[in-house]
Amino acid sequence: MESFKKSKLKIKIIALIYGFICHSTFFLAGSSMIWVLYNGFTVSFGYFNFPFNIIFNFFLLIQFPLLHSFLLSCSGRKILRLFSPRNFGKTLETTNYATIASIQLLLLFLLWSPSNIIFYDLKYPNNIFNTLFFIISWVLLSISSFQAGYQVQTGSLGWTSMFFSRKPLFPPMPTKGLFKLIRHPIYLSFCLVLWTPPTMTLDLFLVALTYTSYCFFAPRLKERRFIKIYGEAFLEYKQVTPYFFPKNILNFLKNPKSFF
Repeated sequence: MESFKKSKLKIKIIALIYGFICHSTFFLAGSSMIWVLYNGFTVSFGYFNFPFNIIFNFFLLIQFPLLHSFLLSCSGRKILRLFSPRNFGKTLETTNYATIASIQLLLLFLLWSPSNIIFYDLKYPNNIFNTLFFIISWVLLSISSFQAGYQVQTGSLGWTSMFFSRKPLFPPMPTKGLFKLIRHPIYLSFCLVLWTPPTMTLDLFLVALTYTSYCFFAPRLKERRFIKIYGEAFLEYKQVTPYFFPKNILNFLKNPKSFF
């Protein structure tokens, strides 16, 4: 009996460690994104000069979408389980995925080597408009992430399931709130975050252009998984909800309560 209690305590401690690592990296990644994007990548710590900065920045740029998408595949999920204690591979999948994604973003935003080529750098009061839209974009990103299932998005689903000795209970298919306007509000919000900072440099332009393309096309792969998971329910939702750009935004503005 005593050994059983020790084993349960050990599992809870390990779960808390995974949770701490996950949410610490998540917070650092989010904070770094806000600061670096707002300043147009002029505050990153990369120090490579031409032509090595192009090579290094290119790898930083592509590592996130490639690995991020791969880890959602069957082969990728098997790799995610390797970072977990025995018997908890599937349980900690979402936690490991969020942790790795946060580390990838930290690498991108902190180690980028700035080109110092500035297209525009708006100062007060000319930056008020961009700053306001930048904040609104982050609010939309936060809301859509919450509505998609904050436990999955933040990685808390895995470690809390391990802590409470239960199977991960995934949220239902998101169809309310911003997901009633379009099928992929998280991706659209992220695009808005990339294009609204008051400082636009060559670096930010390239990152925004690359990741906007990714955000527009990558969800098509996600929808294939949704069809397998939700079947007819997703197909019906797909028929009545636009893919990326909202069509009934006016109805939303007139009566936002009807979307929640």
